Amino acid sequence: MLNWTTTETLNTTVHSTSELDIDESNICRAIEACADKAIGLLKTNIQDDSLYVLFEWNEELAQLKIVVTDATKQNDAQESVCCTFPSWGLEPIKQEQRAAYTESIKFWLHDYLTTCTAFFSYSLVAIFHSSTRDNTELL
Repeated sequence: MLNWTTTETLNTTVHSTSELDIDESNICRAIEACADKAIGLLKTNIQDDSLYVLFEWNEELAQLKIVVTDATKQNDAQESVCCTFPSWGLEPIKQEQRAAYTESIKFWLHDYLTTCTAFFSYSLVAIFHSSTRDNTELL
């Protein structure tokens, strides 16, 4: 069970958590819980120009951020979800292992979204990146 912290600033609200476990099944469940949290925010988070639910994976920080954004990927909705995985970021790991983590996260998100009926209620496109917003791919 994830413990969520909500941080509000003038224009943004970030719902953040972390998963300390290194077991992949628990990390998968945490990823799904983050996606579920973000999808639960869609009703109030979608703006007129919203097009994407963007899943941003930062390999170095072992952090997943989920935002709703527009076609330019520049104007994010007010609320976002962020989860860090300290067990994946503490030790220096080889690039091959980082790439394997990234592929696992993409797979888990894709698998989850294909069965998430709440997500199908919205006309948004799910995209993913692990580098820059200019290099996104469909989930």
